[in-house]
Amino acid sequence: MEKNTSAVQINRRPPIVTVMGHVDHGKTSILDAIRKTNVQGGEFGGITQHIGAYQITHNNQKITFIDTPGHAAFSSMRSRGGKAADIVVLVVAADDGVMPQTKEAISHAKSANVPMVVAINKIDKAGADVQKVKKDLATEGVLVEDWGGDVVCVEVSAQTGQGITTLLDTLLLVAEFQPLNADINGELEGIIIEARLDRQKGSLVSCIVKNGTLSIGDKVVASNFTAKVRSLTDDAGKTVTKAFPGDPVVILGFKEVPNVGDSIMQEGSELLELSLNEDRVEIIGKDSKKTIALVLKADAQGTLEAVKASLAELVGSSVGSSYSLKFLHSSTGDISESDVMLAHNTKGIIIGFNVRLTAAIEDFAKSQKVPVRTYKTIYELVDDAKDLLEGTAELEEKKIKGRAEVLKLFKLPSGDMIAGCKVLAGALKPNLRIAIYAKDPSEVTPDDVPLYRGAIKKLKKGKDDINVVGKDNECGVLLKPDFDALDKGMFIEVV
Repeated sequence: MEKNTSAVQINRRPPIVTVMGHVDHGKTSILDAIRKTNVQGGEFGGITQHIGAYQITHNNQKITFIDTPGHAAFSSMRSRGGKAADIVVLVVAADDGVMPQTKEAISHAKSANVPMVVAINKIDKAGADVQKVKKDLATEGVLVEDWGGDVVCVEVSAQTGQGITTLLDTLLLVAEFQPLNADINGELEGIIIEARLDRQKGSLVSCIVKNGTLSIGDKVVASNFTAKVRSLTDDAGKTVTKAFPGDPVVILGFKEVPNVGDSIMQEGSELLELSLNEDRVEIIGKDSKKTIALVLKADAQGTLEAVKASLAELVGSSVGSSYSLKFLHSSTGDISESDVMLAHNTKGIIIGFNVRLTAAIEDFAKSQKVPVRTYKTIYELVDDAKDLLEGTAELEEKKIKGRAEVLKLFKLPSGDMIAGCKVLAGALKPNLRIAIYAKDPSEVTPDDVPLYRGAIKKLKKGKDDINVVGKDNECGVLLKPDFDALDKGMFIEVV
């Protein structure tokens, strides 16, 4: 369905808003609650296509939201979200307060020099303490209005919908004071918020138009890659022929995958940017004595950048300062035979994040003696890389899938026993098979028999069920079947 262009006259574009905050504080829930306020009944199911952004209409005014990821290791993706946005919504859980990723989000918002609106979420939960949250924010240099500052604060519950309308009203009010002028007839400028290689369709590039008009048939450039726009799809999955300032769309037409955060310009524009992502990049540790060569593959360009940023951070830290990382090649898409040959010729290692490794390619890699590791969670990838850079393990060795120490025991009214644990390595997930030892599993010999074998039934953070817990984080663990002899000081090992 094509938009009606005859009546379109844009002097100001819709504000672009990104939502940041600590994991589990409710960023996704708030975005979902906002979607629901904008549609009627069953229509909510129609807005399910994830393109990295979506647009709503509130009080006859449009607002565009960037749906950025929440994990700490994806700080580079969250950082580009800050650069793309006009307003940052900082989500803080009322029952949890300011946490490490909250501080990180504050830093990104400040560095992007954009106004911040605080959304104190989960005000309906037991243990909610709004004043404590405001005090914690003040410690981080964020003063809300009723504490004498200029940061607007809205109390919300994504679960009940309380305060969501007020939050949208606030965003429109804050947007009134922002320079959001745009010219639909001006020079095209868009920003890439997601990019990935689809096995059937090819390169899919999600962008938000910030100025000008993007039309089917346009010749555009991003990351030094040219494309003729073959199709445009909006956030509801509908085909459109034009996108105007503030509109999020998916572009089909690029043969390569451009970089997340880069600009999209009309071919021939004086504002064109060169690629920020060279294939062969070396990151050198300050005490570098050894170079590790990597071929890096990921499912999306934003993920690729985030993984590279995480690895670069390790090299820059004391953990990996005696090593250098050489990225032989980094791109989106599944691991291929050419990736294996490149790693073989340079004695490199292949790392894949959320990509497919077919049996044929795996066998070929083994025949060429090329180490290949694929990951579904950033926890495992970073842990493996850290071990490698510390020199405590080689990638060929068996890695720790998940290890946790039991700190406390809690009994629920249902009679279930919850083990309060801290994850020491790897990650814990529901349904994983585990063994329990009385001593640190690193000291266990083949002759040692586990005290218990079973599986993880549930992972809890407060009253909420969660799907994964990574290294250095705490959680509650329910086992199946129960282990009556479970005690403080024991260790859980994923097997």
